[in-house]
Amino acid sequence: MTNKLSLHNTEVLQEETRTEEALWREYYPKLHQYCHFLTQNKWDADDIAQEVYLKTMKYYTNQQSFTSALLNKIAYHHWIDQVRKRKKETIELADEIGNLKEENQAIDLMYSVELLIKHFTPKQAIIFMLKEAFQYQSKEIAAILRTTEEAIKSNLYRAKKRLEKISEDEKTFPMELYWDEEERELVADLFYQALKIQDPSILIQSIPLIKSVDDTPQMVTRKIRPFNTPSSTLCMAA
Repeated sequence: MTNKLSLHNTEVLQEETRTEEALWREYYPKLHQYCHFLTQNKWDADDIAQEVYLKTMKYYTNQQSFTSALLNKIAYHHWIDQVRKRKKETIELADEIGNLKEENQAIDLMYSVELLIKHFTPKQAIIFMLKEAFQYQSKEIAAILRTTEEAIKSNLYRAKKRLEKISEDEKTFPMELYWDEEERELVADLFYQALKIQDPSILIQSIPLIKSVDDTPQMVTRKIRPFNTPSSTLCMAA
């Protein structure tokens, strides 16, 4: 009796195997061709065709309901889901990259502003900002600051010499001594905003409020607040 049952089970298994092979030969090539039409590339077509075929074999055991139309319909919806998922992932990745770029830009701007304030006098910092970041001519800067073109060029020359010393790791006199605490915070904020929006108007309009912008800079006696500033070359963001 046991032998008969074993033989029967073997015959049933062989019959199922033959049926599955027949279904595979009949339907899979057509399904793969349709998937290639949908995806327009071999790798996606291979993945979708195999996944759809195995899923259909699992849930549709009735051979009469197992048709090319059914397989194609399932493959179509599967591909649509894949496209939507990839589109969502692409948008999320683009958002992450955009946020990262904004964060890096903000960091670069802050470093640039800190370098200007640490190594230049108030007037040199403003002149250098207008000249290098916003491409103002010396004559235009002189008109804005109500001084001479020669004075502007002199300040620019001294500022660039200081940058050369910084790049060569030479010790320079700390320019924080020429900055008033409140004015330093004001100018730092003005520099940052001007660079961020790529418009110096906000800085130029506020120059009359900066009393330390004078032809003859004066030291300010106060306790110096340390800056965590890199000693590399100035990175202007404009």
